[in-house]
Amino acid sequence: MANLRDLRKRRKGAANTKKITRTMELVSSAKLKKAQDAALASRPYAEGLAGMVAELSAASGGASHPLMAARPVTKVLLLVACSDRGLCGAFNANLVNLALKRAQEHRAQGRTVQFIALAKKAGSTLTFGGHAPLKVHQGLVGMTRYAQAETLASEFMSQFLAKDYDTVEVVYSRFISAARQTPDCLTLLPAGGTVKASNGPKADYEFIPEPEELLASLIPQTVKTALFSALLQTSAGEHAARRVAMKNATDAASDMVKLISGQYNRGRQGKITQEIAEITGAVEAMA
Repeated sequence: MANLRDLRKRRKGAANTKKITRTMELVSSAKLKKAQDAALASRPYAEGLAGMVAELSAASGGASHPLMAARPVTKVLLLVACSDRGLCGAFNANLVNLALKRAQEHRAQGRTVQFIALAKKAGSTLTFGGHAPLKVHQGLVGMTRYAQAETLASEFMSQFLAKDYDTVEVVYSRFISAARQTPDCLTLLPAGGTVKASNGPKADYEFIPEPEELLASLIPQTVKTALFSALLQTSAGEHAARRVAMKNATDAASDMVKLISGQYNRGRQGKITQEIAEITGAVEAMA
């Protein structure tokens, strides 16, 4: 009977786990819709704004802005966006691995790399691997607000202007669909470094005010919007990854419940058969 009691406990534990993972799957599915809409809406705007700035700069005869200054790269700031919580499969590990790979590429060229973690998991994983970040931010991914991205972007833009860093990059999860996200790396500074003007028909711009004044307003906005879009896409990717992970866990718990139930039923049937045999033997002995 002890063995059957143990099986009952194990079956109950697996059933309870299934309820929890199923609930988490439903919660992630509910959050995913809103996060997905925000991510997909932000990316065209961010990319379109960056492209427009590139066209304006080219059409104005090469007008630029201090945040667009490309100089020899010796100091790199790498922002790492992932999630504050786990239970989302390999989502966080893949992003941190890409960040470490990118850092290795920079160091191979003799550059100094420093990290800023934009999530709790990024901070703990980097620290565990011996790459302690300068700062660890929480609450940016999953509850992304533009004001937070604006404050963070203003901070590293000031550092770029002060020449504390020669380039600033962010590692994030590029959201493609609910079933597909991929780790990606985006250069935030110098601004416009990875964006080229369109090869299509060129617009004939008339600048009011002057190009330099326009770029002074647009370039910081472009950097802030690019960071905000990266955080929104990472947030959507987190919910999508957690939904898949919890679905897999729910399916595994269901399989375990079935397996344990089969073992329990076979054990119980064996006990019943044994008791019947004992009763039959006792009756025959008394006859």
